[in-house]
Amino acid sequence: MITFRKIDKDNFYPLLELDPGDEGKFVASTAISLAEAWLYYEAHNTHPFALYEGEKLVGFMMAHEDPGRRALFLWRLAIAKEHQGKGYGTEALRKFIALARASGKYACVVIGYEEGNQRAGHIYEKLGFRPVGKEADGETILRLDL
Repeated sequence: MITFRKIDKDNFYPLLELDPGDEGKFVASTAISLAEAWLYYEAHNTHPFALYEGEKLVGFMMAHEDPGRRALFLWRLAIAKEHQGKGYGTEALRKFIALARASGKYACVVIGYEEGNQRAGHIYEKLGFRPVGKEADGETILRLDL
């Protein structure tokens, strides 16, 4: 079962070494993600997490809240390449959606992804996300109403 853990001294450096195997094509490195989380630290609206299966670090997730729009953005989801294809990403996403829904704070979950990332696109579609447009950088934006 996937669990979400805060970033701490025990998982910080292993997270920096996490490699999703896409050379940054589909998801930014954990180092860049953690730097971006620090940029928004004072606003208290960006939340990075380590993803664990039992005691094994398998991935990284980062969310960004937009209370004005009652939206929760999944900004990053990366599963280490050696753990891909085992359902960890799908399980993490299902849990993320369930927590967002249960909180009552959000009307929707929003995700952006690169068109060439068919695996992610398939998972998002399977879970009910629907396209709502494109970002200026070409990323497809998907939304799941809660």
